[in-house]
Amino acid sequence: MIKQPAYLLGIETSGITCAVGIANNDQLLIELAAGIKNIHSRVLSRFVNEALEIAGIEAGDLAGVVVSAGPGSFTGLRIGYSVAKGVAHALQKPIIEVPTLDVWAYQTGAQSMPVLSVIDAHRGEIFAARYLWKNNVLHRESEYEMLAPEALQSFCQTPHLVAGNDAKSMAAELLNNLPNGSQLANPAAAYPQLWALHSLGFQRFQNGELSDTASCEPMYIRAFKGAS
Repeated sequence: MIKQPAYLLGIETSGITCAVGIANNDQLLIELAAGIKNIHSRVLSRFVNEALEIAGIEAGDLAGVVVSAGPGSFTGLRIGYSVAKGVAHALQKPIIEVPTLDVWAYQTGAQSMPVLSVIDAHRGEIFAARYLWKNNVLHRESEYEMLAPEALQSFCQTPHLVAGNDAKSMAAELLNNLPNGSQLANPAAAYPQLWALHSLGFQRFQNGELSDTASCEPMYIRAFKGAS
């Protein structure tokens, strides 16, 4: 078990929003975010420096870097990982990868209904994974999949709570292919929230689930075919 307390830097760049957070253990202290398309490369490093300054800590005080691992935007994920790996390498600190589908599911809070986390993969497909809350702990019940909405008919055998910001824009297509009684999680945040990323990241940090800084890569699921 890794000793407390631990300051962790969090980076979310899997979608349009570029967000950075600093947490003490799993308690979010500061969050900086900009929901402007293609802004990641211009502001991410600055956000990191500003977040450290506002939190009143030095970079050397960080115990690790938590990164939203995707799936999501190829370009955004590459930028996020580049900065995360640069910080981790310079400080000789670990990277903690958290799949973005996990973050969306975790944001629902403890539920009696199974959770389906979705991200629009475009080209008529979605990224998806199934989850269950058991004793207030989120458990993933499936692999991370890329599938057509029609495949949800076999992927989900019981009603599910559908999580993720893309669920709203795809509601009709998703719910038409899910068992009766399925519904959207409400409200859906505009982007994967830093408090959820940090909470899951801290759990992994405590459990020693650390990634190799040199070799870790985003969870693309689909092979790269141009920027998105």
